[in-house]
Amino acid sequence: MISLPRIASEADAEHDSDTASAVVAQPKCYGITMFTLQYNEVRDFYVNLLNARVVQEKFGHFCNMDIAGIPVSLRPAENCEMVSYFHLNLVLKRQDSLLAELRRQGIIVTTVGPFTNFRDPEGRVVKLSEEQLSMK
Repeated sequence: MISLPRIASEADAEHDSDTASAVVAQPKCYGITMFTLQYNEVRDFYVNLLNARVVQEKFGHFCNMDIAGIPVSLRPAENCEMVSYFHLNLVLKRQDSLLAELRRQGIIVTTVGPFTNFRDPEGRVVKLSEEQLSMK
């Protein structure tokens, strides 16, 4: 088992001002970079189907998007970068029209428990629920 060092909290830093290496315990994510081999297809999937808002773009080089409040930068995989994989969990109250369009385009849609699942053109899983579920 690998043991990682404990990250100091702000309270620890206040009580131990001699600890110059104290790190804030609550990091904040300012964005995700998604590397792809299918730039056009993946970009169109997120922009046209999931209504991602394009913030900045140099087509074919990068597309900075906002997906449900999450800053995502889409970039072509080059220089030995690997395609990025993750599960994207979204809340969408009225899913019917999106699910109908996904099915019309031949995208497989499944339901497992409270989630409706489908994949983007490179296989990243998108999970929809009608309410935000606990990450426990």
